[in-house]
Amino acid sequence: MRVTNRMLNNNVIRNINRNLENMARTQEQMSSGKRVNRPSDDPIVVARVLAFKTSIAANDQYKKNMEDAKGWLDASESVLGMATDVLQRARELAVYGSNGTMPPESMDALGKEVDQLLDEMMQVANTSYGGRYIFGGSQTTATPFVSNSSSTDDPVEYNGDSAALNWEIAPGVTISVNENGDQIFMQAINNGSATESIFKLLNDLSAALHGGTATDVSATLNKFDQAIDHILNIRATLGAKSNRMEMAMSRLEDTQIGLTQTMSKLEDIDLAETVMNYKTQENVYLASLSTGAKVLQPSLIDYLR
Repeated sequence: MRVTNRMLNNNVIRNINRNLENMARTQEQMSSGKRVNRPSDDPIVVARVLAFKTSIAANDQYKKNMEDAKGWLDASESVLGMATDVLQRARELAVYGSNGTMPPESMDALGKEVDQLLDEMMQVANTSYGGRYIFGGSQTTATPFVSNSSSTDDPVEYNGDSAALNWEIAPGVTISVNENGDQIFMQAINNGSATESIFKLLNDLSAALHGGTATDVSATLNKFDQAIDHILNIRATLGAKSNRMEMAMSRLEDTQIGLTQTMSKLEDIDLAETVMNYKTQENVYLASLSTGAKVLQPSLIDYLR
């Protein structure tokens, strides 16, 4: 085969361009820190990296859901702890008033404190978390418990509903973060034939202290015990859910670390190795330039000189 100067020129230019292209690709890897920067670099690796990124993004959202769910559960448990404190204080006042030795003025003073506890219980029941009422069911923007002075049965009425607020914490896995406000506060005491609310119990105690008898006051003690046990049972449920969220978040963090490490192995460069490759490619490129200058130098003009 006859080798012409044009063939030599084309070979030299092609080799120089290829070496320059290799240098540019490696330089891009060093500047981005990624082994693949576009699908054409390695379609299989790019597809796997995209799959890992999708999983990591989904897990990030599940983590946010779990953090929000745990916050809601902890807030609910804390609020019910306050409700327990109110009930225990009211029971203490009932014990004082039931001994039958206190003068009417003292009984009236105890009744005034119970009135304040009733208002405090209303405030506790209407606690909001992040601008949403905790015990309103799905009616999170409307005040769930309102005064009902016209009713002779109960001084408070419930305007929420019994809907559950479900948070998705994993693919196909949801958890209810709210407890039914109606069940917590309005159905706390079983009197045999029906249920009574915590607000009615406090109201009955207030009435007994303001103008009733020690026997009337004493009759509320058993109901306070029921109400306190009722709240404690719900707090135990909330605590168990909160612990589950904590374990689930810990497990998810371990999963995220594993996914991130595997993805990093796929797409991130080994900087020391890449720098060495770049220096090698740079030397090859400079050698091709030098070789090209020597190969192309002999020409008809050089011969005629």
